[in-house]
Amino acid sequence: MSTHQPESQQTPAPAPAPHPPDEPEITQEESVPVDRRDTEGERLMDELGRERRRQDAED
Repeated sequence: MSTHQPESQQTPAPAPAPHPPDEPEITQEESVPVDRRDTEGERLMDELGRERRRQDAED
């Protein structure tokens, strides 16, 4: 490094940022149950289907 400060007062260059992991980061979202039915998810999908059919009928 060629600066006007003595070498003992120079700050080292920051380390490069780490590479992002190959796998996506684990989030805190609830996981999908695999050992039983997802009744809440099925209910939400039914409601969404009804809303979309209603919108299509109005168009």
